[in-house]
Amino acid sequence: MRRLLDDVRRKAGIRHDRPLERKLARILAAMPLSMLEEWVAQIEGAPADSPDWLSLIENLTIHETYFFRDLPHHAHLRRHLLPRLIAERSAMRTLRLWSAGCATGEEAYGLAIVTLEALADAGQARRTAYGLETDWTVEVLGTDLSRIAVRQASNACYGGEGLGPFREMPADYESWFMPLGPEAPLHRRVRDEARRVVRFARHNLMDGALPDTAPAGGFDLVSCRNVMIYFDDDSRERALSLLTSAVAPDGWLVLGTTDRLEDRHGFVRHRGDRAIAYRRGGVA
Repeated sequence: MRRLLDDVRRKAGIRHDRPLERKLARILAAMPLSMLEEWVAQIEGAPADSPDWLSLIENLTIHETYFFRDLPHHAHLRRHLLPRLIAERSAMRTLRLWSAGCATGEEAYGLAIVTLEALADAGQARRTAYGLETDWTVEVLGTDLSRIAVRQASNACYGGEGLGPFREMPADYESWFMPLGPEAPLHRRVRDEARRVVRFARHNLMDGALPDTAPAGGFDLVSCRNVMIYFDDDSRERALSLLTSAVAPDGWLVLGTTDRLEDRHGFVRHRGDRAIAYRRGGVA
């Protein structure tokens, strides 16, 4: 098991802990002893994007999240960061954003919705009977290591009760989700205006390369939240190096509440009400 845990850390950046060990032990216990050694050797020799390896990772990682997790963060985006970006990008009228480690899409769609609302707040989008209209180009890329999570995110359909994806939905954002109908009363789909601006792809932050569709000049905003809590120190540094390289000049990097970016990366910290973001160069 130790060999596999080392491989998981090397290929996916996930640190060793007791919950991870228990999950892997359950997977190994379900396999006949006659097959175990051969399967372990096969997994160890497989590249990080092979179906066998991805299946193992998907069984070890948790993709549970919900819309607008950490409300102060979203308020900081809408009231401070995005208005500044909109003012600074007004000549190009284009915003490109990356939600890294977006799990099943809630983070990416939430980022798209807050961006469109910020455009409306700034008078750069108008509400009509058909929804929200703007002549700005908004592009949100959502990526995750898991094929299953990316596939579910692309469907843009969410549901459940209790601790489901809408557990902390602010009233202001309720209209962005449409009921599927009486046959699925607990399920809702993300509205077309948000779906149109978001695309998804599988991507591993440990690859050392940006997603294939990353813009040449960098993203205006990169968000990676509640991801690096699963990484060890080396993997966290590798991920931060990649994420910071993806930010355009004067763009922003947004991390989880427990993540910190050191000054040597060349970013300036911007503090809000229970929220922190980092701007590349310039003045925060």
